[in-house]
Amino acid sequence: MSGLETSAHWFGPPGRPLLGWLSAPDDGASRAGVVLLPPVGYEYWSSHHAMRALAERLAGRGYTVLRIDYDGTGDSAGERWEADRPAAWRRSVTLAVRALRARGLETISLVGLRLGATLALLEGAECGADAVVAWIPVVSGKRFTREVKLLALPVPGREAWVFAGAGFTAETMGEIATWDAEKLEVAPARRVFLLPRPDRPVVTLAASLERLGSRCTVQALEGSERMLEVPAEEAVVPTAQLEAIVSWLGDPPRGEPRSVAPVVGAEIPWKAGRISEAGISLGGRGLVGVLGRPLAPGPAPTVVFLNSGSEHHVGPGRAWVEYARELNLRGYPTVRLDFSGWGESGAAERNPGRPYDVHCVPEAVMAVQALRDAGHARVVLLGLCAGAWVGMRAALDAPIDGVVAINPQLYWQPGDPVEALISTTRERRTGERKRIERGRRAHLWSALDFLGIRPGAARWLSALRRRRVPTLMLFAAGDDGIEYLRGRIGRRLAREIRSGVIQVEEIPDIDHQMYREWRRDGVVGAILRFLDRYYP
Repeated sequence: MSGLETSAHWFGPPGRPLLGWLSAPDDGASRAGVVLLPPVGYEYWSSHHAMRALAERLAGRGYTVLRIDYDGTGDSAGERWEADRPAAWRRSVTLAVRALRARGLETISLVGLRLGATLALLEGAECGADAVVAWIPVVSGKRFTREVKLLALPVPGREAWVFAGAGFTAETMGEIATWDAEKLEVAPARRVFLLPRPDRPVVTLAASLERLGSRCTVQALEGSERMLEVPAEEAVVPTAQLEAIVSWLGDPPRGEPRSVAPVVGAEIPWKAGRISEAGISLGGRGLVGVLGRPLAPGPAPTVVFLNSGSEHHVGPGRAWVEYARELNLRGYPTVRLDFSGWGESGAAERNPGRPYDVHCVPEAVMAVQALRDAGHARVVLLGLCAGAWVGMRAALDAPIDGVVAINPQLYWQPGDPVEALISTTRERRTGERKRIERGRRAHLWSALDFLGIRPGAARWLSALRRRRVPTLMLFAAGDDGIEYLRGRIGRRLAREIRSGVIQVEEIPDIDHQMYREWRRDGVVGAILRFLDRYYP
């Protein structure tokens, strides 16, 4: 949108900073701020584009808006299994409000979605919020924890659960279960806007807030289920809800222009060490990413993490943040990149981004060139599923120093359907998979390979070998991608592996999206072995 600027902004204690994305009118005349509080769990990913759209609408109206990641989530410092997670999330709200007040803003509003709405209600009074918007609030923490346990994966060997990559210990669950928005003891703000789903009325909550002294408005609107209850690839921005929030908050006070530069970089504690991170822009299309570095930079290549599915640069279940920081500790710079239409990158006509979008390959090449122009001599691309496909394809178009392709589906070709779930793709390919297996048993595909009659995937691997592009294809054991390669081009795959340029490795017990975080060390280990082999 014209007339506003969005940039990374680190805030909070220097020893444990949090990252938010700050959107503000570019004339610097804003005098009112809004803190946007996201959901927790998969809703964080499926609602990301809607939260960005809301921030830009509010900034276009004249507000300074800070979208935050809570401590231990998203790009912020912290790890999922640390103690006192709910308390850390609540502190994150207070720190965000302080960050906006430090910019000289006169009024601050909290706008939260789902568990973020609950945090806004819980912390509004402590923060001195002038207004609170509770968008589809989690009224009962006890009910929320029951739902998480039903949907989540239990973590082997400990009393904990993983819900779409978000971790919940028994301690975290116990604390959230005590949250009850209907039993607040003080009003969260003078003005409160409740925006529930029509099938989930909040009559009791509204009455409770009125008794506490809040002037409460309730407006139930349809459409939020198409943002929250679907994969990120299928999420739809609920325009009516965004317009209702912006309208209810109204026009902010304006003042004399006052420019305060955001804090674009910070040192991050991670495991037993520290790294540095900063928001960066790459190339001429407004591509945005997060650059991570070891505190003592060396000659190691820079690893660029590409978008997976339609998820933004934190990766599936925050995997890209965790993997990148592990690589930083071991000396490798990283970039968590957003293609245009994803995450924080521009190009509104392409929002939201879709897997295999045609612009992704040239943008990956452009990002590599931009990094080289900035002094990154060697660049390796890393992606998952569609991002892996993009990375391998980009290596055919430009000099790229290596590719780490996690669960690439090399049977996919432009024009094929794009499904959000690999299980949907597998079902659609049932006939093809049976045909491939019959041909494998009859040794048909090996015979055709011997005669030089090969499908695109085989020619692709041969091209990477001829270009001498070190490539690691890293699969969850039994993934559709490795099933296809072994069934359809097994002979060619074995020959390309013998060349030493192409490597294939399987990680047992990891899932396609890598939500089973207790197996992620195996993924990091495989990546490091590959990098250390080619870039000792």
